[in-house]
Amino acid sequence: MKSDLHVLLNRIIKERGIIILDKPGQCKALLHDYAKGALKREIHLFIQSLEAGCHRELLRSEKPEVTKPRLIQKLQDNYGITQTFAEETITLLEAVIQERELTPEEKTLQLIKAAQKGNYRSQYELGLLFKNQKKYELSTYWFETAAKQCMDLYEASTTPKTLLPVPDDFVHITGGTFIMGSPSSEWGRKDNETQHKVTLNSFFLGKYEVTQEAYQALIGVNPSQFKGANLPVESVSWFDAVTYCNARSAQEGRIPAYIIEEEKVHWNQNATGYRLPTEAEWEYACRGGTQTPFNIGNNITTERSNYNGRYPYNTMTKGAFRQTPLTVGSFVPNSWGLYDMHGNVWEWCWDWYEAYSPEPQTNPAGPDRGSDRVIRGGSWCSLGQNLRSANRGLNIPSYRVFDLGFRLSLPVIPICSAAP
Repeated sequence: MKSDLHVLLNRIIKERGIIILDKPGQCKALLHDYAKGALKREIHLFIQSLEAGCHRELLRSEKPEVTKPRLIQKLQDNYGITQTFAEETITLLEAVIQERELTPEEKTLQLIKAAQKGNYRSQYELGLLFKNQKKYELSTYWFETAAKQCMDLYEASTTPKTLLPVPDDFVHITGGTFIMGSPSSEWGRKDNETQHKVTLNSFFLGKYEVTQEAYQALIGVNPSQFKGANLPVESVSWFDAVTYCNARSAQEGRIPAYIIEEEKVHWNQNATGYRLPTEAEWEYACRGGTQTPFNIGNNITTERSNYNGRYPYNTMTKGAFRQTPLTVGSFVPNSWGLYDMHGNVWEWCWDWYEAYSPEPQTNPAGPDRGSDRVIRGGSWCSLGQNLRSANRGLNIPSYRVFDLGFRLSLPVIPICSAAP
């Protein structure tokens, strides 16, 4: 729910334009007038963020996930604002900037950026825009670029593909529709597990978490704290995981799934290479057609999974606490042939974390930006309730810890016939 100040700021920006943020005095007067004497502390902190130029830095930033922490620290250091209030103020500022109606200049810039990245719809819209402005040379260029992009996509879809074999330790997950999240009656449920309908295409998923042997053979190092060739690799960041995906794809002659530009990672969804599963794919595969808290039923023992048995789920009897990850595949797989979806090590997913929408979704892949990436499955040191199929974890993508690893996914490549 939006705060009262959030609502007032949206109103002022809608009436006066985003330029009002460059006039802290006027913005302050309007806020006090609209708030009728209330929200004095919140307004004071917000105006200080404008005086510090935080809004201009956020507007220019290509990496808000990097810019935000720096601005929060700036408010703490230069204005003596506590960390909590600084975080609230910068988060509010970012929100009202994102929610504003874009100016024509901003819309044009946004179109240009998308067009330059190869989005043919944006290229076509840019052609129309320049045509309406009677800039015919630019209009022709973008129309021709959009047409070429469409032809390239058509040729790619009709040209026979040389399909590389899928490794034996991958399972074909047939697409379908399921209810993601958990019911309000589920013990240990969190507020971020709102149930909603999700439809997914088919994909392949690794039977096992990536092992230390596989990781070291390709990357040349083993960062894991608990050493063992067939133990899952751990102490890897999200960036380490996507780098491994691309390296293995290149080694096998597959088109890498990720375009990595320092800390900015784009997913090419037409690629044939290895990738991390989306959060929805992970839960769908973990459940294996079930809707119970675990893919084996309403509870789970340490004879079926590696977790901290001192803290079992609900009324389950206490079990072992092994205090270490185990060899991948040590327990019985779920009904779809996947091992260790509950426990052993947490697993990175592709998605930035955000609250679920209750609306039905098809092939969701999370928001375009955020501060934390999703992790799933729980680990050898997790409480029993954190192993549930619907349980959601999150961490900053640079985070490394001794109970966090990953498993790989591959796309299902359609077999196309060339046109006669």
